[in-house]
Amino acid sequence: MRDHSTTRARRWVAPLGALPALVLILAACNSGNPPESQAAESQAAESQPAGSQSANAGTTVTMSGSSFGVDEITVPVGIVTFVNTDGVAHIVAEGENGSEASEPRITQANIAGGAQADIVFATPGDYHITCLIHGSMNMEIHVE
Repeated sequence: MRDHSTTRARRWVAPLGALPALVLILAACNSGNPPESQAAESQAAESQPAGSQSANAGTTVTMSGSSFGVDEITVPVGIVTFVNTDGVAHIVAEGENGSEASEPRITQANIAGGAQADIVFATPGDYHITCLIHGSMNMEIHVE
């Protein structure tokens, strides 16, 4: 006589064995926001002017050709990501014409060519930003 309990157990092992993979797939597909919310966030980011993004996404300044790429931007309190697309390093700091401010409110960032760094702008106000290596690199960041 055949033991049917073993056969039944085998039938359930395969589907249950696939369960962890299914859970991982579902978790990867759902970032915690409903699809409508994800689409709205994507559209909001696309509608922002160049050099400025929503407060949640942060702001990116792309350095290229020994330039910050913009003369000034307005951002919310938070993080600004400086991306160095040059082949040379830049030291981003609060100051002007290659000299650091006497009492900087931000931490300077030494950014190698091809690298990036996040700088926290925690206090509203106007920040003069310069490269300590290339004094002609200057910009202003207005933090609201």
